[in-house]
Parts: sequence; C-alpha cells; structure tokens
Amino acid sequence: MHRMDHAKLFLFSCDERNTPYGKAETAARERPHGAGDRFWPLDLIDPRFARDPLFDAIDDPQRPRFRRRVCAGSFIAAALAAAGLAACAEPVSDALRASDAILVQLKAGAALPAQRTDDEGGPPVVSIESLAAEDEPPLLRIPVPQGRSPDDVAREMALDDAVEFAEPIFLYEPSKTPDDARFKELWGMRAISAPAAWDRSVGDRKVVVAVVDDGMALNHPDLRPNLWRNEDEIEGNGKDDDGDGFIDDLHGADFVDEDGDPSATTRGTARWHGTHVAGTIGAAGDNEIGVAGVNWRVSLMALRALGADGGRADALARAIDYAADRGARIINASWGGGGRSRVLERAIERAGRHGALFVAAAGNDGAKAPAHPANLDLPNVISVGATAPGGSLTGFSNRGALLAAPGLGILSTTAPGKYERYDGTSMAAPHVAGIAALLWARKPRASLREIRSALLDSAVELKGTEHGRVDAAAAIAAIGGEPDGNASLRLSRGSLTFRAPSGGAPRTQSITIRAADPGARVAWSAKATASWIVLRKSEGTTPARLYVKVDPRRLSAGAHRGKVTIQPEGERAEAATLEVSLTIERDTPSPAVAGPACSTRAGRVTVAAGSLCSLTAFGLDSAARAEGVSWDLPGGSRARGGNLVARFVRRGEFVVHAISSEGDRQPITVRVE
Repeated sequence: MHRMDHAKLFLFSCDERNTPYGKAETAARERPHGAGDRFWPLDLIDPRFARDPLFDAIDDPQRPRFRRRVCAGSFIAAALAAAGLAACAEPVSDALRASDAILVQLKAGAALPAQRTDDEGGPPVVSIESLAAEDEPPLLRIPVPQGRSPDDVAREMALDDAVEFAEPIFLYEPSKTPDDARFKELWGMRAISAPAAWDRSVGDRKVVVAVVDDGMALNHPDLRPNLWRNEDEIEGNGKDDDGDGFIDDLHGADFVDEDGDPSATTRGTARWHGTHVAGTIGAAGDNEIGVAGVNWRVSLMALRALGADGGRADALARAIDYAADRGARIINASWGGGGRSRVLERAIERAGRHGALFVAAAGNDGAKAPAHPANLDLPNVISVGATAPGGSLTGFSNRGALLAAPGLGILSTTAPGKYERYDGTSMAAPHVAGIAALLWARKPRASLREIRSALLDSAVELKGTEHGRVDAAAAIAAIGGEPDGNASLRLSRGSLTFRAPSGGAPRTQSITIRAADPGARVAWSAKATASWIVLRKSEGTTPARLYVKVDPRRLSAGAHRGKVTIQPEGERAEAATLEVSLTIERDTPSPAVAGPACSTRAGRVTVAAGSLCSLTAFGLDSAARAEGVSWDLPGGSRARGGNLVARFVRRGEFVVHAISSEGDRQPITVRVE
C-alpha cells in the first residue's frame, strides 16, 4: 500500500492465503517463482497514486506487494504433478512477519502448552505476555528462539493439544457551514453532503471514535477540544488507576512503546497520519481556525499501534480491545495489507459483540478487492474505497469496497497548528467513521445494525463499490426515530472470588458491564448486599468497568458470601447479579499454580526446567482482571498483571516477588528441576 508511480500489477493464478497454523492446516512453504505461476502484466488505470506519508515512507522495492494467485489450468497442473511439483497446493506468502515472537491461542479451559526448551542462556525466568481479552482463553506471545523462523515455531506449537491455533505476528501498514478559516478547501465535506447533515446534527461529545493509527497530535488546537477523556484515570498521580497496565492513559494509549501517551511520534518522515485521520473525523467546528471535521463535537480516542515498521497484529488487536472495552462506538482502521491474522480477526469480532463499528480502508493497491482486514465479512466491518473530486473511484483505490468516500487531496490536521493535503483510502475511511458518529449523536440508542444499515442503504450508487458513495444527509434521514431499546445488562463475569490472610486486604478486581443490545447505552446503578463489599462507583452508563474491593478487617476466618445487584434504568428492566465470595485464611494464601509441569510442594512451586507455568498471587481469582500487580523476576526483569505466565529456563531455586500498587510484596519460591 505505497506509491506505485511506474509499477505494473502482476496477477498470479489460486487465492493467496496467509492462514494460522492448526492441526488440520498445513503452512505455506516458500518456493521459487515459476513453478506453475503465470504472470500477467496489467497497466495501472490512473497514473496518479496516493501521497500518503506513512505508506510512502515504508516503501520497499524488494518486497513484492501486489500479488494475486489463481490456480493453474488442469493441463499445467497435471504436467507439474508428473514432474513431482505441487501446483498451487501451498501458496507463497509475502506478508511481513515479526521475527521475535509468535501468537499462540489456547483452547478454552486448556492448560498451558507442554512445550519446553533446553536453552540455558539468558535470564532464568522469561515472562510470557498474555494478550487475551477479559474472560477469553489465554492468548500468549511466545518468543522465537534465536535462529528459528516464526513459521516453524508456530507449526510446532500448533501440534500441542492445548493449542487452538498458532500464527506468526503479521505486520500491517497504514492505507488521509462553519466559520473555520479553510473550510472552503474541504471539497470532501461537500461531496458527502456534510453541510446538509449539519443542519440535523454536528456531533456529540458522548460519542467516542477510536483512531487506531500512529498516534495523534494531542496539542493540535483543532483536535484538543475533542479529545476523549478517560474518567477512570487520575491525571498526574503516576499510578495506573484503572488497572489496565497504562499509567495516566488520559486520552488513549501507546501499544508500540507500551505507555499511556499516544502522541504522534516526532521522529522520521512518516508522521501525522493518525492526526490527519482524526481531523477528518472530528476537527473542532465553528471555532474560527483551520478546518472542520465531519463532527464538530466528538470524543477522539488516540490509540498508537503503528510504529516505524508498521503495525504488529498483536498490538493492533490490543488497541481494538482497549477501544471496545472503553465504549468506543466506532474504530477507524486506516491501515491493512498484511497476512490474514485470526488474532486480529477475533479482536474485530469482539468489538462487534460490544457494539463497535469497524471502519477499514480498502487499500491503495488498485486491486480488485479490499485488503485485510477490510475484506473481512463481519457484521461490524465496513470497507471504504477512495473517490476523486469528479465522483469516480481513484486509480489507486482498491475496488469492491462496501462504500467509498473522498480520498484525493484531502485537507486535514497534521503537525500542531498545521494542515496538509493527503491522498489515500486512509483519508476516505475517516469520512465514513465520522458520519457513523453523527448518526449515533443523532440517535444515541441506535444499535450497531441500524447504524450500518443506514450508511449502506443511503449510499449513492458508484461503479466499483458494492453500495456506493456515502452520503451524510441521506444517512441521517435513513436512521429514523428513537427506538425502544433493550435495557437489559450483561456482565463479563457472574462471580468474583477473593482470598485474604487474616488482617490483610486482597487486591481490587473488576468486571465489565455492557448492554445486551450491542451498541446500546444503558444507565445503571449498583448496590452491594454486604457491608464488606466496597464499590468504587455505584452508577454509570454502559459500557463501564465496575471495580470491586473487599474489606475483611471485621470478619472472622472462614468463607463469606455476598452479592452486587446492578439495576438498569427502566421500570420493568431486570437487574443483573454479581456473586462475591471471600475466604479469610490464617496464613498468606499460597499462589495458584497452573501448567502441566508445575506443582506446589511444602509451600514451594516446583517447575520442570524449560516449561511454562502460571502463577497467581495475593489470593486473586486467576480468571479475573486484577488491578495494580507487577512481578520482579530473577535477572532484573519485570512483568505485570494479576497472572504471571513465564518460562522457567534455568535449573535452581529462585524467588519471584508479586508487588501490589500499594507496595505489598509476596515472595514466591520456585524450584526449577
């Protein structure tokens, strides 16, 4: 997805697939070109291609980019078979992969995989990060040993009975009547009938749009008024108040550098891509400066998941989960083109179950179909191609997208206080994301299905797309009146379990409250039936995190049970119930241990050398989300999260320390045999 000024498009013969490895699947193997492949040069339609700074900056002439494969004819296939060659049986994959790790999805309820390594070098304990969303089976990022290929390690891991699938980490690349000073230059706003739509709605700060990209210029004067604010985080206290692993993630998070600052990078030439996207969605309108976004008022959540080398599937999936978990109604994805990742696909599916619309750029290859993940056939995905001022698709835009929007010469925000024109389907997608936000501002209780249908059904017919060019005014007219809505609630967990030593307090745990109708917003109030159950907040609007703490100071040793009743608004709305149990023990609770080669003996954890093992400290429920726990490991490394998943490499006896946000430490002795 980068500039192709003098390129030829080559078409191969068999649909190229980049599939994760499972027991019933075989991996694609590299083989030389020419073994049954036929190349057909196709002159590009339009000599003008996207000037997208992030696409262009990653341009690599050594990497084949525009390939499709079709199976060779039966005569050729027979000849190849006679020669001992497999025609198209195992397609070549040219998708970029990360070389440092793979992703391993465990089966529900399965133990950790039994894979072991005899590597005695490096630190004695190596933490394995689990990337799974709440109440999902563990998704592990397993390091790739030096000198091994990610594909080979993934194949081996897929053979374990505990593993559902394993895959390399694929890399993705980015696909750019108010009184604002430069509004007259915004031809795209007129093309989508935005001025007519603004007579009905100019947006609402309650609607959250997540921009998953390379960061955002948080101090741009046209974006600053519309930045999303994380109400569960206290500014400037240096603590992870909401227990999500990020300190002071006030306006979003950075999944590249792993911190709470999603600001756009100031290094290199590929900058301001996400800032440009954000400006089209929601640059503040009617403020006498710069430009206006499709929404004059909106909440822009900045999520940095694209670095200098593109975006890793695991980082992008985590950013999508972060957005959906915090109430983003739209997720803008102006990137794509890597291999097909099931990890990424599942994150997009989860976002749909949570009511989030996923708007994806179709790609700038001039291809016959959208790139991944815009090509996913999911009920919450809308793919977007790019149009030129004349109304037709641009030459660089991939065909076959559900919708199209302006994507050539789009003026929007870049460096703080500055504005530039970019081209690309990256610039088209935020027009559609912005209109979806307008629709939800107009009809806050609309379902995801209603919003998607209004966008598709109101589009103006356009050759090369499935539904046509998006029209903001027609979409608002199509959304109709306010629905009755479904006021029932769903909890991410139905119970929480706490264990505590006599006189001690266990760590806070949390659940997520959502509306039963994806995309709906329901007000709720919560009340505990026992005085020892402490709630951080007692009311809110879905989706929301409910933080639960227990106070065992006046309780005797033994088991205690209570409930939290969560009541949605509405006279006949049925309440949801969270069961809470607390066991007070005379001594510090032993850590919970999981793994086929892990056990506890005489208060010590015993692990077979080279094996994976999971430890849970402080009497926490191993399946629940816990706040503020980190781990000090031998060798000076640190991990975070209520669960520690690690490979215990070197034989000997070691001590790992679990540390709470309050500074409490629980030492755990581990003997590696």
